[in-house]
Amino acid sequence: MDFSLSIGSDLPKEELGKLFYDILSEVLFVELINYEAEVWNRTGNQYVSVGCTYFSMSINLDDDEEDYTDRYREEYLEAYGVDTNVFFSIQFKARTIDIGWVKLLEVIGKLLRLNNLDLLVEDDTTYPLLKRVKGRLLINSNLDYRTWYLTKENLELLNYPYEEEDFLKNSEE
Repeated sequence: MDFSLSIGSDLPKEELGKLFYDILSEVLFVELINYEAEVWNRTGNQYVSVGCTYFSMSINLDDDEEDYTDRYREEYLEAYGVDTNVFFSIQFKARTIDIGWVKLLEVIGKLLRLNNLDLLVEDDTTYPLLKRVKGRLLINSNLDYRTWYLTKENLELLNYPYEEEDFLKNSEE
């Protein structure tokens, strides 16, 4: 299952890879000690790729910064009101998505507390799952599968205050 994470960041992409590796290691600390999970950083000349037993995250370094701006930044700013400049592709392993999703929420929570920049999480639907705009975290309340993705219990893993909003309703206004 594919997801995307788009963030605002002032760090070089290679440093973001290291940061995400460190965050994953922190989130999966107990699993790593018990040899139940693995975390890796497979960064090369053309990509940044970090991951764990449950999912991987990558940035293509061949994408020119202007290409990102033209393709995603303007679209996300216009459609969702978020100002981001780094796009991560996230691939979950199907057999562990239930565990991977809650671990990703913990990673996102730590990221939310690092800075106050905009952030957007999407899956393959038309509307985002969650977004932070100007420091305000909004959770999409108009999702069919919300019952297990974005339960109150799962959202507590963000350890960040949030509000619910119907993104579909607001996009039609």
